[in-house]
Amino acid sequence: MPHPPTVSARARREADRDRKRAERAARREAGAPDPRALDAALVDALRDALQGTSGHGALRPSVRLDDILRRALGHLRGRTNGGVPLQREAVHQALSNRLAPPAV
Repeated sequence: MPHPPTVSARARREADRDRKRAERAARREAGAPDPRALDAALVDALRDALQGTSGHGALRPSVRLDDILRRALGHLRGRTNGGVPLQREAVHQALSNRLAPPAV
């Protein structure tokens, strides 16, 4: 008969939920955007930069990174995370970490 695991699957799931809940609360308190909102802003900014002003379905063959980042920041300006306004520095840090994650 095999030995029972030292930590049950249920306990691991609960610990993961608690950890994620704490991470979300820390992001909210710091005024950082939710990762999904950050990704959506980046994708919207890329789409906007590629479409340009033509509006006829033609895509630009290249775009500038600073243009995409500026547009992403614009998409996040005035937004909140759980009712807490996003803070400029926290948004910049979140963008930086998303595009170039720190080495672990």
